[in-house]
Amino acid sequence: MLKKILLTAIITSAFSLTAACDYDRELILLLNEINQIIDTVPEAELSGREVQIIRVVDGDTVIVNDQDKEEMIRLLLIDTPESIPPSKEKEYLGESSSDFAKVALNKGDTVTLEIGNPDRDAYGRLLGYIWVDDTNFNQLMIEEGFARVVNISEPNTKYLDEFIRAEEQAKEQKIGIWSVPGYVTENGFDMSAIE
Repeated sequence: MLKKILLTAIITSAFSLTAACDYDRELILLLNEINQIIDTVPEAELSGREVQIIRVVDGDTVIVNDQDKEEMIRLLLIDTPESIPPSKEKEYLGESSSDFAKVALNKGDTVTLEIGNPDRDAYGRLLGYIWVDDTNFNQLMIEEGFARVVNISEPNTKYLDEFIRAEEQAKEQKIGIWSVPGYVTENGFDMSAIE
């Protein structure tokens, strides 16, 4: 796609120069140079594969059908309040973040999964970013105030800058998890700030 856009822009410029060119030969040489430049430009494509949503576990964990295999996906770089805590109470906005994810990621939906590197966490979950059309779902959770940026470890930091900007904006707007002072901490979510 990028090559097509670049080609269109360059050809348009080249044709506007034809009025200034006295010879067709110069135009042909110019177009040959343009083609050589375009051939060196890589296509900008999402490095992912299509998967189908089976179910949303919570705001940062999703189960998908990946090449006829059920996989649990842990969304990279985000953490949402617990809605199904293994050893403690449900956290404030945990159910809301989970519900938001369930509305955005319906059973049977086809989405693009961009897998991290390394591709699995200590629990065997596949690490990745989920794309719904052209929207990075991980980032959307941050923008909507349902997630904080966490687990920052190279090389799984591809969208870190965008995520940090989204988090700063959510903080400034005091939405979701950022609406309660002291709730979001470096170690997670502090339920004592809710009381």
